[in-house]
Amino acid sequence: MNTSLSEFSVFPVGDKVYYAGEPDGYMHGAGRYGWTGNSFLRVYTADRRADNGLSSAVMAVEGINNARYHTGPAAADQGGRTLYITRTYPGKQGDTSRENRRRYRTNRLELYIHRQGSGGEWESEPFIYNNVKEYSVGHAALSVDGSTLYFVSDMPGGQGGTDIWYSERQADGSWGTPLNAGGTVNSGGDELFPNIGPEGTLYYSSDGFAGMGGLDVFAATGGKAGWTLPRNLRYPVNSSGDDFAYLTTYEGEEGVAGYLSSNRRGGQGGDDLYSFTFEKPKIVIILKGTASDKSTKDRLADVSVTLYDGEREIAARKRTDGSGAFEFVLDRDKRYTVLGQKEKYHGDSAKVSTLGIIRSDTLEVALLLEPIFEVGRNFELENIYYDFDKHNIRPDASAILDELVRTLRDNPTLKIELSSHTDSRGSDAYNLGLSQRRAQAAVDYLVGRGIARDRMVAKGYGETRLVNNCGNGVPCSRGQHQANRRTEVTVTGY
Repeated sequence: MNTSLSEFSVFPVGDKVYYAGEPDGYMHGAGRYGWTGNSFLRVYTADRRADNGLSSAVMAVEGINNARYHTGPAAADQGGRTLYITRTYPGKQGDTSRENRRRYRTNRLELYIHRQGSGGEWESEPFIYNNVKEYSVGHAALSVDGSTLYFVSDMPGGQGGTDIWYSERQADGSWGTPLNAGGTVNSGGDELFPNIGPEGTLYYSSDGFAGMGGLDVFAATGGKAGWTLPRNLRYPVNSSGDDFAYLTTYEGEEGVAGYLSSNRRGGQGGDDLYSFTFEKPKIVIILKGTASDKSTKDRLADVSVTLYDGEREIAARKRTDGSGAFEFVLDRDKRYTVLGQKEKYHGDSAKVSTLGIIRSDTLEVALLLEPIFEVGRNFELENIYYDFDKHNIRPDASAILDELVRTLRDNPTLKIELSSHTDSRGSDAYNLGLSQRRAQAAVDYLVGRGIARDRMVAKGYGETRLVNNCGNGVPCSRGQHQANRRTEVTVTGY
């Protein structure tokens, strides 16, 4: 693709690209440019591979390359049937200078819009705001939705040399009056070669901000005249030479890919085409856990550990090793529940979230399994609470009861008393009846999940077994009262 001359400014359209290049000799009537002695620029096309490699370069059709002087670079709409091509005005306006006893004329740039007809032919028209007597217009780029046309110009009202400007598409399809993109992205120097990335990021080159030398590539987010401070993309995107026409073909969690033009050392000629990829470091989130006997604190081997996602679907399942440890790899931005189960133990669970984690991390959890093989052993079903004066099973309680369902299924000879307790508000008799209804509601829930009713006894104790000092007439907080509204399990047979 690259020759001893200059090639720059790739713009992809499907499996093809357009770019600007200097022809070798007087091909297709391309005369020589006095400043360089090389042929005037022309627009080329090439085949584009999935890895952004390019091949089979040919000069674009005559309908695109029919200008007397420089033609290119080019940009296109999403369909590739409308091209925005920078051309050098062929008239006599412009500055003149002498160098080595020869006289050269510097012509201004103008923007042409080429539309492809149904028969494949190209028709062109000048951008309505071209004004070669006063200023240059070129280097076009469309917003992602095609409603804003960005371009470079040294028209009056800018910040310095050439600035980034924009026009908005009107209801009739025409382009509105140009507006300056603002002093945040424009400097007292020259801003050139803007491109809009797939996510709407503005990439452009400038020699007016601190950089590594010559033109450097900068990035800013926003739109129209409202942008963040430009960010220098640094090495290896930028070099001590001129780096420009930076364009991304992919931006995602895995990284970025695209094209860049540069005259850095190590190239083939003047300006060269480069493709690039950058793979972002993969974010790895590890969940490390242990399972232990709640009474003895000894680690438990061969515990079945199940990882559920936020929809209560099984994401993974493992068994603890000889040291009672387990490990899972988690996805980003998800909620999980991890459940440990073992015969002769009541399972334990914990909730884990990866929401908001933006870098690799290791989360830790400790599961404490309650031994249940001793008749008379009592343990509380933690976090099973009831609303005041209610006996229905709340959604947060059903998840805990589901763990008891698994314990009963895993231990088919286990029999239990399921007891309910109230706080001290209300009369003693009323609370006794309320607790019985709550205990019965819990047993009914378990029966509905397939556990035989004759394995369970519902028992309400009212306010006779408070866990704190919040008895009748004692002022207590809402949380203290709720601690007394609890459900406990006692082993009655195994």
